[in-house]
Amino acid sequence: MNGRTALVTGGSRGIGAATALRLARAGADVAITYVTDREAAEDVVRKVEAAGRRGVALRADSGDAAEAADAVPRAADALGGGRLDMLVNNAGVGVVGPLEELTAADVDRVLAVNVRGVFLASRAAAARMGPGGRIVTIGSCLTQR
Repeated sequence: MNGRTALVTGGSRGIGAATALRLARAGADVAITYVTDREAAEDVVRKVEAAGRRGVALRADSGDAAEAADAVPRAADALGGGRLDMLVNNAGVGVVGPLEELTAADVDRVLAVNVRGVFLASRAAAARMGPGGRIVTIGSCLTQR
């Protein structure tokens, strides 16, 4: 991964943070997105930098169409002069509760982040990737429960 650039959505905690750190330890410069916890995102960036790589935290809500698409060029410009080698679609949300209590807004938010945001970020990333570029999408088994 030396010399490669990566964007990990939802990279401020959990699987996203672990993925960002693993990519940095493998030699990639890494941008992450976060929505609310700037401090956690900056902590991940510090760890990326401690691994000897460049790190960037970008506030971007994957459920917002403009922000989901715009995070890719922002990351690519910050890390690689406009090039992105890998996108990890990790941002995701879920709504837990009895079906009769869920609202249309709950469903809209889940679809906006977990489906539309993945599509928009992937489309934007594909336009910035050269040969060997990769798009990885993290999923959840929660839907099986």
